[in-house]
Amino acid sequence: MLRENSQNIVIVSAPSATGKTSLDMRLQQQYQQQLTIVRSCTTREARSQDTQDKDYIFLSKDEFQQMIDRQEFVEWASVFGNFYGTSHQEIDRIISAGKTALLEIDVQGGRQIRKRFPQARSLFILPPTIAELRRRLVTRATDASTAQRQRLLAAYHEIRRGLDYQHFIVNDDLELAYQDLENIIICSTAGRLSREQGVEHCQRLLAEFKQLERQGDVL
Repeated sequence: MLRENSQNIVIVSAPSATGKTSLDMRLQQQYQQQLTIVRSCTTREARSQDTQDKDYIFLSKDEFQQMIDRQEFVEWASVFGNFYGTSHQEIDRIISAGKTALLEIDVQGGRQIRKRFPQARSLFILPPTIAELRRRLVTRATDASTAQRQRLLAAYHEIRRGLDYQHFIVNDDLELAYQDLENIIICSTAGRLSREQGVEHCQRLLAEFKQLERQGDVL
């Protein structure tokens, strides 16, 4: 059933602090009859802003491993020491209701989904610059400085792996970025960037990161 309806699967990936969750949540609230964000299973601790079993399905590591053993995940990965996964059941529940299933997942999970469901649409959200991404990570202040550096380094690898996504959005202005998200997912029209422009922006970000690294200025 999932393979037949994989055009109703949308993958949204992004480095930390690019505004992905805020944009996706707003889209779901406005189009709740058409779209639902797929809840990920995770072994990480719940945060104060999390709504139990609404944003995530929180599991112990033993419970997560049991789901792996039963092959209940469409994709799963280890990210910053915690496990995250997308269950067949969650996607099937949404598609069976006639809605689009929006998956907020990292690039390695996105690659697994696209391999299994080649008709799934993929969208990558990017910062305007690496300097701006670094500023957002610091001002967000939800992580220690070591974790901030890890997330910035991870952003480099995510952007490099995200070059093969279909659509790209630069979150330089929240309202314009939301319009792009709405156009691409709901209206099936183009955003501000063509795919070629999105790839070029990724390459500029990677070059900027390398320049900051040479200067010893990566956090």
